[in-house]
Amino acid sequence: MLGGALLLGPAACASRGTKPPAAGEATDDGAAMGSWTAWRSLEPLVELAESHVDTATLAALREAQRLLASGKAAAADARLAREADGAGRHWIAAARGDLAALHFRTCIRGVAWRLEDDAGSPRAVDRAIDMDEGTALRPGDVSVEATLEALDAAVATSDATLVTQARIARARVAAFVQQCPANDEVRDMSGAVLEADLATLAAEGHLTPDLAYLWAGVQMNRFSGAAARPFLQQAKGGGFDHPSVDFLLAVIALEQRELAGAEALAASAARGFEALGDAQQIGQVALLQADIARARGDLPEARKRVRRALARNPDDPQAAIAMMTLIHAAEGEQAAVEWLARRIIELLGSGELTGEALEERGLRLEGLVLASSSEPPFVQQLARDAMLAAIDEEGDPLRQGLRYLYAAVFEARLAEYQLARGHALLAKDAFAGLSEPPPVDVDAFLDQLPPG
Repeated sequence: MLGGALLLGPAACASRGTKPPAAGEATDDGAAMGSWTAWRSLEPLVELAESHVDTATLAALREAQRLLASGKAAAADARLAREADGAGRHWIAAARGDLAALHFRTCIRGVAWRLEDDAGSPRAVDRAIDMDEGTALRPGDVSVEATLEALDAAVATSDATLVTQARIARARVAAFVQQCPANDEVRDMSGAVLEADLATLAAEGHLTPDLAYLWAGVQMNRFSGAAARPFLQQAKGGGFDHPSVDFLLAVIALEQRELAGAEALAASAARGFEALGDAQQIGQVALLQADIARARGDLPEARKRVRRALARNPDDPQAAIAMMTLIHAAEGEQAAVEWLARRIIELLGSGELTGEALEERGLRLEGLVLASSSEPPFVQQLARDAMLAAIDEEGDPLRQGLRYLYAAVFEARLAEYQLARGHALLAKDAFAGLSEPPPVDVDAFLDQLPPG
């Protein structure tokens, strides 16, 4: 996935008459810490290691590099493992951490990562999460805990060059541990490690293209798109070619009212997700393009884009809320409410609602609440009205209960507490005959409402 040029530490920057970027400042050269392509075969790390390790360690690193270049990730890790207890064990730990994070194909219960020997496209690595307790581990599976322990030891050394490389590897490993943790405690710990390592690497000017992308996400969540933009540009300049980079840059361009740039970036993201066959993200790009069209004042084009998103994912709550608001703008309140009411009936589906089916239908309606949470209050009011539209004609008491419940949630957000209490009690009555707990604790919801 990663690539290229020699990694530049502070000393190298000084020798060129420059200085490392300050904390929060992206480097000008997107490939300064190695390109995304070169990292796939550990090229930047191996180049640095040449002057820091013994002959046996360097031989293992170079052979692993050759194996990775031919798509043999499992064989490359096995070669590195033979030197795991040698004089260069900390460099080996960094290399194995990078290799595992960049190439694993299956995460097994959060405790092990499985590597494969194949020549698949590095851009479209299909990672799987296997939480089945019956899945047996294999001799070559990489222990997540042991990998992190080895990286912790490497980060604790006094070799500044090695410490940076170990921190890069640890951040990569921690990022994937967050996505597939063994338990909640591990997820929380890995998140803290990841953010701390990213902050340190950013302050030192040592973000690789993939880590610049991750740091951009932190900046976007904590601060703003403007703060994230230079790190996304750094990631893109370093060859990190996942279409999500262009997608986020398009979002930021729209925020800045740079509509032409937003359109071009969104189109590029759409092509990228099409190439990956990611239908959900293609739908998200269509919604972004709808927002761009709406910002231009082109409501027909915006509706066309939202219809495309719904075609990709008919259950997408964001697309449903977007279509309702567009219909409201063009045809008025009644048409908007009627359209979403029909969509709600479709989301609730047909057939008996029990167990998982009841919970899943509840999550669909909850999605409408979440999708409208950042919209103006009138949008939430329209959605509430759609939830209650012709509800007395609903023949299934459980479906009726779900609609009453999420109407009450909307009303609580609108500070219509008496209405929320009344509709929540109607939902509770509808769920009274269930043999299992309802999808939402109605009593807990009622307890959270102000008295009155």
